[in-house]
Amino acid sequence: MHGANCWLMCLSFGLGLLLTFAFAIRWVTREIPVSAEAETTVLPAGGAPYGEGSARAGAGGSGPAGWTIKGNEDSMLYHGPESPSYGQTIAEVWFIDEQTAEAAGFTRWDARGT
Repeated sequence: MHGANCWLMCLSFGLGLLLTFAFAIRWVTREIPVSAEAETTVLPAGGAPYGEGSARAGAGGSGPAGWTIKGNEDSMLYHGPESPSYGQTIAEVWFIDEQTAEAAGFTRWDARGT
């Protein structure tokens, strides 16, 4: 390539490069406005993840004294002392009674089979 062909190819390459950078850089400078009064979601306190009558399990699945309902968040099932799996179930959340567990969206351990 000699003469005009080489000169035209270099010119077109340079102009293409210049236009690419010009358009790309121009659009990057946009800013998105941020509201100073953004709404936030209020999460329940760490001690009561499902509201009044629920408590996070402690180390090893331990719960508050006198609370007997164990909740499993993966399966969303709760187990009372009458459950055959009660001893093997490691609680992720504890409930004060069955009504509180059901109000939190948990299902009794034997209700799925019926």
